[in-house]
Amino acid sequence: MSWTVALKESVIDDLRHTMKVIPLTEAKANLSHYGRVCHDEPVIVTVSGVPAFQLVPLNEDDDLIDNLLEHNPKFRQTLQRRLQERSVSVQEARKRL
Repeated sequence: MSWTVALKESVIDDLRHTMKVIPLTEAKANLSHYGRVCHDEPVIVTVSGVPAFQLVPLNEDDDLIDNLLEHNPKFRQTLQRRLQERSVSVQEARKRL
């Protein structure tokens, strides 16, 4: 076993003692359960044994649009394109409907 594999396994073992660390297959099979668990403790999901992402709950005061702008470049690009489009009046929108 190489030292990098041993280090990776050591880090994952340390994580398991401080937070929930689960493989992607388990996360997919029990997503609603871990969706609730992540409100009480960190839930780290591994892919092929490597930590890949963390399940993070949204709080009541979280702004979903701000989160999308911060973490999703495609959403940001789409919003920029839409903001550059010509807008129409309420009357024109009613006619079109």
